[in-house]
Amino acid sequence: MNSDFNINADPRKINLLAEKFPDMDSQSLNTLVLFVQTAHEVYNGVSSRLSEYGLSIGNLKILMPLFLYDRSLTPSELAEFSGVTRSTVTSLIDKLERDGIIRRSTLTDRRMTAISLTSEGKQLMTERIPVFIQLFSDLLNEFTQEDHILFATLLQKFSSGLERIKQE
Repeated sequence: MNSDFNINADPRKINLLAEKFPDMDSQSLNTLVLFVQTAHEVYNGVSSRLSEYGLSIGNLKILMPLFLYDRSLTPSELAEFSGVTRSTVTSLIDKLERDGIIRRSTLTDRRMTAISLTSEGKQLMTERIPVFIQLFSDLLNEFTQEDHILFATLLQKFSSGLERIKQE
């Protein structure tokens, strides 16, 4: 990993933190820092590869539901599917529309806007996204089936812990 705070290269940094906070479990801290580093690097790698297509992770949050449901969706539906605010969806829609990947139209009652993929957007999703997904699937190609199951289980536990501390 190319991070400035690489625990594998220098576990002394974790030990220094553990010394400052003696009530902390150093193994948990080590695991957390490794996870955060890795997640950051994966995010940066995904962002970098998407930028080769003129896209961002935010753009994918809009494009994926349109592609998967293969129908027009309202901005509110897109916000719900993507887990972002309506204002964020609006700015993403504006950019994707300028780029010719999506188009706006009105629904039958004319008060609602419908968003759909253009033919260029459909082509992007059908041709480029599988290549992009395969590149990142290759990250896990050394995993056995059991590794995948274990990793998914551990990520679910991590997510549950995150939800728990959000509620505290």
